[in-house]
Amino acid sequence: MYNAGFNVLGLMSGTSLDGMDAALVGFSGSNSSNWKLLQTHFYSYPEDLQKLAHQTYESGCESQEFSEAFAGWTVQCVLDFQTNYPNEHIDLLSSHGQTIFHQPERKYTHQAGCLPSIAKASGIPLVTDFRQQDVLLGGQGAPLVPFGDHKLFGNYEACLNLGGFANISFGQPTLDAGVERAFDLCPVNAVLNELAGELGLAYDADGAVARTGEIHKEKLDLLVKCLGQAPASLGYEWMQKKVLPILRGIKSADAMATYVEGIAKHMASIIGSKKTLVTGGGAKNTYLVQRMTHYGIHAILPEPALIDFKEAIIFALLGMERFHGRINVFGHTTGSGKAHSSGVIFYP
Repeated sequence: MYNAGFNVLGLMSGTSLDGMDAALVGFSGSNSSNWKLLQTHFYSYPEDLQKLAHQTYESGCESQEFSEAFAGWTVQCVLDFQTNYPNEHIDLLSSHGQTIFHQPERKYTHQAGCLPSIAKASGIPLVTDFRQQDVLLGGQGAPLVPFGDHKLFGNYEACLNLGGFANISFGQPTLDAGVERAFDLCPVNAVLNELAGELGLAYDADGAVARTGEIHKEKLDLLVKCLGQAPASLGYEWMQKKVLPILRGIKSADAMATYVEGIAKHMASIIGSKKTLVTGGGAKNTYLVQRMTHYGIHAILPEPALIDFKEAIIFALLGMERFHGRINVFGHTTGSGKAHSSGVIFYP
């Protein structure tokens, strides 16, 4: 039975750069699997900040200006959340930050906005910068979500998140760690949103545009081969270098149709017919889900709040475990080989 105990506000902004997911999760006692989703809110990316993020990606350099601006926006989101839900107490903030560079082979990953100013301005302790420690231990710094998949959603054979990038974890309850393997699959909304932008759209609602496009067989074959060679953890740079060039030279609608077909086919080759919890913004793309089902994936879509906020919920869990000094990373899924407690803690 759930009893109020420790409330954590999980904050997640993904590579699709659409906005910030905020999920307030209440955990009961010391049992992290005993939890309740209290409130959720979505904050759209401010236009100026989004432009600065794209400039930072394209520059190939860290930007202190963007990091401070993202931290400032994070504070605004927290303060607004408190205003909207004045009866909800927040004991801890858990912020993923904005991934800018991810090059674990060089022992380098950078999430912007993981700054102590967030704790100072909000007056609430903060856990952030979750990936760096694992990379320094020799891992990929990703995926981190499988820990939460096991703790919170262990009754599924697989958990698939369709965000800017797709990541998956395969459950194995007989293992002590609870997760057999986990990795990034491919870019999803990060590519589809960019293609939609060519048509003046923020995103392709329900996959309506992709549904009208023509699939280019030669490009589909190239995509499937490319995605099959993707590293276990993906970043914006890999997508720009490997995926987007394949889609050039055809109409945007055709590119979207071809890419949806490619990622559905690729994911099915890995997932098979396992009972799979599907969440993230891509779960709302009905055309994509239909193509996944066509290739044999047993996709289970939960209630809307879980579709939208699962990763923010899991980062709330990761923050709570780190704050209490407990393991929150499965090293066998990230490649570091060591289970550890990751994240930097800042106090007001």
